[in-house]
Amino acid sequence: MGAAEEKVYYNLCRGNCGGSCPLEATVREGKVVRTTPHVAAEIRETQQGCVKGHTNPQRLYATHRVLHPMRQTGERGSDNWEQVSWDEAISLVAEKFQAAFDDYGAQSVAFWHSFSNYAYLCGSQSSSGMPNTTRANGGNGVAMERFLQKTGASLFTPSSDMTGLYMQFGALSLSPNSQEDVANARTVLIWGANPADTMRSAWPFICKARDNGATIVTIDPQYTNSAAHSDIWLPVRGGTDSALMLAMCNHIIDNDLIDHDYLANSSVAPLLIKEDGSYLKLSDLGMDPVEGPEGADGEPTELDSEVVWDVAAGAFGSSRTVRDPAVEGSFDADGTPVRTVYDLVREQIRPFTVEFAAEECDLSAERIVELAELYATNRPSSVCTLWGFEHMTNTYHNYKSLVLLGALTGNIGRKGASVFQLSAASRFAPPLVLNKEDLVLPDAKPTRAFTGEYLETLVNTGKWGDEDFPIRCVYVMNADPLANGIGRKALIEAFKKVDFAVVADSFLTDTARYASLVLPVTMSWECEDHNGTFMNQKAVEPAGECRNDMAIMRALSEQMGFPELYEKSDEEFLRTLLDTSENLEAGWGYDDFKEKGLIEDYAYAESIGAEYNPTGRSIFYMANPVPCDDYGQLFGDEVRIPWYEHSTEAYRDNPLRETYPLFCMSCHDNYQAHSTHMKLAWLDEIRGPAVRIHEATAAERNIANGDIVRVFNDRGFVVLKAVLTQGIRPDTVLIPHGFHESDYVAGHHQDLTLLALDAFTSNNNFNDMLCQVERYEGGAQ
Repeated sequence: MGAAEEKVYYNLCRGNCGGSCPLEATVREGKVVRTTPHVAAEIRETQQGCVKGHTNPQRLYATHRVLHPMRQTGERGSDNWEQVSWDEAISLVAEKFQAAFDDYGAQSVAFWHSFSNYAYLCGSQSSSGMPNTTRANGGNGVAMERFLQKTGASLFTPSSDMTGLYMQFGALSLSPNSQEDVANARTVLIWGANPADTMRSAWPFICKARDNGATIVTIDPQYTNSAAHSDIWLPVRGGTDSALMLAMCNHIIDNDLIDHDYLANSSVAPLLIKEDGSYLKLSDLGMDPVEGPEGADGEPTELDSEVVWDVAAGAFGSSRTVRDPAVEGSFDADGTPVRTVYDLVREQIRPFTVEFAAEECDLSAERIVELAELYATNRPSSVCTLWGFEHMTNTYHNYKSLVLLGALTGNIGRKGASVFQLSAASRFAPPLVLNKEDLVLPDAKPTRAFTGEYLETLVNTGKWGDEDFPIRCVYVMNADPLANGIGRKALIEAFKKVDFAVVADSFLTDTARYASLVLPVTMSWECEDHNGTFMNQKAVEPAGECRNDMAIMRALSEQMGFPELYEKSDEEFLRTLLDTSENLEAGWGYDDFKEKGLIEDYAYAESIGAEYNPTGRSIFYMANPVPCDDYGQLFGDEVRIPWYEHSTEAYRDNPLRETYPLFCMSCHDNYQAHSTHMKLAWLDEIRGPAVRIHEATAAERNIANGDIVRVFNDRGFVVLKAVLTQGIRPDTVLIPHGFHESDYVAGHHQDLTLLALDAFTSNNNFNDMLCQVERYEGGAQ
């Protein structure tokens, strides 16, 4: 008998890690028997995949998959389930949604999503709800988006990483260089990231920079794998990064290590501001607008641009046309006092000296000076960030301070110089022209979007600010907020208070266990979709009665009386997306992708970020700060400028440290992607819930390596194994997050977290907490 025929399909694991690594699935006798990263010879070094991708067969055929619709018969959270038919399940959802629509309005039903699926049909996007005011339509996949626009239901968006997403791509609108470009840097600061483990496509280029003679510095409370491969490790105290950045800025200013050309001509430093903080515009002086960039029609636009002081002419002029304007100074603009942005910022950041940062960050002054001078003089310098330094309530300031640091030294938007190293030029797809007309209904109803953790406020008060806003039903898809969200205990109680909660998932996650109804959804290998890069090919038939989100929403819309909402088939939606004239001419249409999975046309070259914000300059000052979630909150002037203030709970002088002396931090570990890849035997052999604690700190508590310990504060506790190390600050412990409640001996890591969304970016601040650690003796908690 010959060997069974094998066929390869292309897809991805939807790992909730922000990645979209193409994977190859080998199918034999109708089963996926192996998944491996797809690696093309031309870009082998940049596409490494990760160990999680190899576990997809175990996920697909896991014995604990949800295979049928399940209704919870007891109290939510009791784990009393009964199997129901799809007709019963859809009828129940339609009944509950319609009752909420009738009694409280369409906004009382909210869909809650996260990052685990970026595909066109069934995906959800992090940018779909920023800010919370009535949002632009088209931010999610077809399944969710059309239902939202048809009904006017609300949307809960993820809080995780929102500070970075909102500040970088929204408030500051700064485009990073590609990850390939970091190889051109002479100094690389790894700040808030561990690329050796979790930015695997970027790490080879950091290694190239090192091989080319660059100095690599890792700034992190933990001695990570990246730190082990660096020339310098600076174990900064968590949450004090902006203090360090501003101390570097002050040293650079005081010692005139400034790139004056960049500061004057490429940053907002010379723009003139009024006493109310707004920019002085040409129209304020009765001056004519200037020509701006081309509009969508290809014609030049007119700009009422910001104003600068033209030193050569001794007059006011447009920031778009004046060369070498004044960076410092105060002026009288027809009776209106104005000053430069740089004047204000320099004045306000003066308290954050090297000496201040040395004490606040627990680093020596000499080390801070060395870092500042290295960054400013050993150029070009790149900062490789991800989301590691942003999970405290004060850390949205980091992004303004980091741009100031780059602007002072000219380390932005140049070869080898970038302050946000994240994007990649290499892709497994050509530059597609996509037709997303199906994401916008002609009669779309407005949808309100909120950060998900505000459910607690909305449920308990029934208000958003001064506005009545009851939430009665919640539908969770592509998310597991009760395993990963902050203030978990309070969030669970709020979740239980809604009248009806639906979770569409492949497993009984922590969130699913508190649902009224769980709907079994397909995994990526069981349905066809496209993620804007390559085709997510269907490799096998769905397990059990699993359906994709399109099928679920199609059935729900039919039950609720608007079957025309999804009148196209899944294939027809994808053909509309892909079969543009440009794509068909190039051989990149639906049929091409269906046959090949991915089309390997490569753009293998570094790219340099270009400013796309309204000023045309790098922004470290916000003249009109708009929060991610606007509920009428007021801000002080510090929200506009690079700034430092301590966090809500995890700060050095907090009196609470007498009881809970340790800073408790978390990370996105190499062996898990939040809670997506849980309970998989291959991974469980090399991982497990554990708290990393310094050897000296453990010795003070009579804790040995491998002991079971209790980590606790006044909000909650978790019981798990201790792993002793010298590679972490003695005042800090670290617990990788993403495990489910059943994975711990007792309790839950997220039970310790503070329900504290910062008022500007609504970020998931799961590192902003203090704790104590003790040996676990068992017994009641």
